[in-house]
Parts: sequence; C-alpha cells; structure tokens
Amino acid sequence: MKNISVISATSGSNNTYSSSAEDLPSKAEGIALCSAFAVEAVFIVLGNLLTILLFAVYREFRKKSLFLVINMAFADLMLGAVSLPGHIYLLGEHYQLWSASRLHTFLDNFFNITETVFLQGSLLFAAMISVERFYAIFWPLKHRTVTVRAYRIVIFVVWTLAILVSAIFFILFSLISSRHAIYSLMSYLLTLLLIVCGCNIGIWRKFQQESIPSHQQNRSSQNKRLTKTLLFVSAAALLSWLPVIIVYYLAFSSTVLSLPGYTVDVAFVLCYSNSSVNPLVYALRIPEFRHALGLCCFRRQTAEQPGKMMTELPL
Repeated sequence: MKNISVISATSGSNNTYSSSAEDLPSKAEGIALCSAFAVEAVFIVLGNLLTILLFAVYREFRKKSLFLVINMAFADLMLGAVSLPGHIYLLGEHYQLWSASRLHTFLDNFFNITETVFLQGSLLFAAMISVERFYAIFWPLKHRTVTVRAYRIVIFVVWTLAILVSAIFFILFSLISSRHAIYSLMSYLLTLLLIVCGCNIGIWRKFQQESIPSHQQNRSSQNKRLTKTLLFVSAAALLSWLPVIIVYYLAFSSTVLSLPGYTVDVAFVLCYSNSSVNPLVYALRIPEFRHALGLCCFRRQTAEQPGKMMTELPL
C-alpha cells in the first residue's frame, strides 16, 4: 500500500511517494484513475461549451445575473479542455502507463499552473455568485440599478485574484514550505466556504421571513428559483473541495496516520465532477437555458428536415 509522503501543489499527478519496492504504483489504479478523469473531461467540455454557445447565440440568455455563471462555465471548460488532459498525462507517467517526455518539467509546470488558475477561478466565481444573490435578495432595488460595467469590473477582479492567489501559492510551495503553502490554501478555501455558507443562511432566513404582495408574487417566484439554483451551484462547487481539504489536512498534520497514495487523486475526481454537473443543473433549473436549448434543437430539426416541414404545410 502506498503512503503519501509529499503532496504536490495542485494534484496527485506528480506526488512524491516513498520509494520502497512494495510502494511501486499499481497500473490498475492508474488506468482506473485516468479513465475517470477522461470521462469527466468529455462531459465537462461538452456541457460547458454548450452553455457558453447558448449564451453567445441567444440574447434572452444574456442577463446580468448569469454573467458570473458564464465565467464559471468558461473556467470549467478550460479545466476540461486544457488542465485535465495534462493531469491525465502526468498521472499516467507517475503510474508508468507510458514513458516520460523530454519536456516533462515544462509540461508539469504548465499544466499545474493552468489547473490551479482555472480551479481558483471556478471557486471564486462560485463564491461571487452567492454574494451577488445575497445582494439581490436583501437590496433588490439597488441590485436592479447595477450596471453591466460593474459586473465586468467584478469579473476582471475575480480573474486577477485567481491568478494572484495561484502565484502566491506556487511561491510559497516552491520557495518557502510545502506545509505553509497547504495550510494557506486550506485557510483560503475555508474562508470561501464560510462566505458561501453565510450568504446561503442569510438568504434562507430572508425567504422564511418574507411576505410578498400578490402583484409581485410571479416576479418574486422567478427570482427565488434563480437564487436557489445559483446557490446550489455555488455551494456544490465549494463542498466538492472538502475531500481535497480533508486529505491535505490529514497528510500534512498527522505523523501517525498514513493514507494510500491514490487518495488525493480520488479526492480530485470528486472535485472535478462538480464542473460536469453544473450544465445539467442549468438545464433543469434555469428557464432561459431550457428555452435557448429548445430553440437550438428546433432549428436543427428544421434544417435537417426541410422537405418534411414543407409537406406538412396546409395547401
């Protein structure tokens, strides 16, 4: 059984394990993990690419309240299209499924950096979705006056912060101490989790106490549905990080407990699964998404069967 001795900055793909003969990596475990990540990559790319395309094509989907959702979808898309293939490649190298490339060091750094940046982007947008919904529920009149420019500024700040946090983490891990880097990352993630929990609790209490006039019930019902959907997305994104946080904490704080080497990889499989589930949640819960998807499918059917449509017209 492999034991974690040192955990890499971003994933289990380049972990350093103890090197005794009985601790050699199992190819069966490697094949299973690479297959799981590959399936997730396919669903992440297809689902989030469809979300972004619908946003670009259909105007009714371009609401201010969905700007943060689309940026989160973009971060998830980059995870599936860029980071996960690199993660799989490095993981296969570790489990000796294929030989190491001459560009191993470059690829290792490149994929770890992109993975960290896009993971941080996805997490930060999840937290910002909760904050935005909190503001929309508690100060609805002020929220309606928020301009598109304000959303663009927030989006720019979030991406800048994602890059900055990733850079600080890599500097801490490379130049100072891996233990300090991991503890700093855990504190950062737990802070985001507390923000989301606080916003969710506040919104839930507001819903319980709120009495709505009859003429505003329809609008309020739509707002509540969107809020509950986006809160579910943001909470699921951060909760999916809990296995990673727990594994890192146990690996770096316990001198007695030993963990199997694949534990961190399994935790990241659960973490990435959230990025593939989000588009399904949008389709089930957001009416604009369903309507845009329905229009897309209808137009495709019309383009594929023009003759059939003509024969059905009354003479």
